[in-house]
Amino acid sequence: MEYYVDQTCRTVYKGHEAIAMTRKEFAILMLLMHNRGKPLDVVTIYEQVWEEQYLPSSQNTVMVHILHLRKKLEDDPARPRLIRTVWGRGYQMDA
Repeated sequence: MEYYVDQTCRTVYKGHEAIAMTRKEFAILMLLMHNRGKPLDVVTIYEQVWEEQYLPSSQNTVMVHILHLRKKLEDDPARPRLIRTVWGRGYQMDA
């Protein structure tokens, strides 16, 4: 599946279909895209997107947003190919 990102309008297209995203989901996606192929830990994602200090209770916040992104972008969210979990390291965009 092909994706197109319109950064000006903050819109992501999967094929010709626009995908509704929250500001935080879009910000996480952009961060992962700009670091494609490189795993980003939860602390980095949280502090860059939320622009505040990471606390241990923030881990679930990032995880839930990644889950939502996968449901919106992946053909099979249970077997993600676009946003992958790198065990012990964080999340990585491969496409």
